Amino acid sequence: MGLFDKMMGNAEVSGKSAYQVERFLGEAEQLLAVFRFMRDEIVVTDRGIFAVDVQGLTGAKKEYKYFPLKGIKYVSYESAGTFDLDADIKIGVDGNTELVNMVPVSKPLSFKIPKAQASDGERFFKLIKAAVDGKPLPKATPS
Repeated sequence: MGLFDKMMGNAEVSGKSAYQVERFLGEAEQLLAVFRFMRDEIVVTDRGIFAVDVQGLTGAKKEYKYFPLKGIKYVSYESAGTFDLDADIKIGVDGNTELVNMVPVSKPLSFKIPKAQASDGERFFKLIKAAVDGKPLPKATPS
């Protein structure tokens, strides 16, 4: 994936975190997928979702947010159209709020998947849908 794609917010799908999120995993917790953006990541495990927010000019400061599967309220998937180059995924989670005009507003985790990686986006959507449905997530398969 090129630098321009990352700058446009498109995710790169990987099997390993660039920010060593693995060190935060619980006993027997398995990493399922990593979606990497220009600097940020969304990491899916069989127990929840990590959002890594890289901050500052140098990127030395990182915020790691963890959302357990039971805190996921919804997931949406918007496929890429004829003139749209990417698919959009939004995940509604408890605890991801920001102040807008001094009022707390729930903010979904959202990201774009390049059209060429639509099958990865659909797989991710199915994983999160299983969590919303209260079903256990399948264990990661070796890549």
